[in-house]
Amino acid sequence: MALTFTIDNRPHSIGDLILLSGTFAATAVDVGVIDLSAHLSDILSATVNGDTEDNTGGGVDGAFVLITAASTLTIDCVSANTGKWTAIGRR
Repeated sequence: MALTFTIDNRPHSIGDLILLSGTFAATAVDVGVIDLSAHLSDILSATVNGDTEDNTGGGVDGAFVLITAASTLTIDCVSANTGKWTAIGRR
C-alpha cells in the first residue's frame, strides 16, 4: 500500500504566497511523499497533525513532516495513521 493524500480545492493566497491543506492516510506504510510541485515552487513551512495515534512523538508514536525538496513533503508516521497537513509557499 502507499500513503494517499488529498489537497483541498480551496487554496488561500496571501500576496505571492499560497496556503494549501489536505489530508493523508498512511495505509500499511510509515513514510510517504506529497508532491506539491503542481501548486508551489518553494515550500516555506509545513505542519502535520496525525489523528489516529498517540501524537506525542514523530515517527515512533505520532506524525511529523519534512520538507525534502523545494516542493515536496515527506510525512513520517505510524503505519495506518491518518491526519491533516498544511503547507505555505511560493507559487
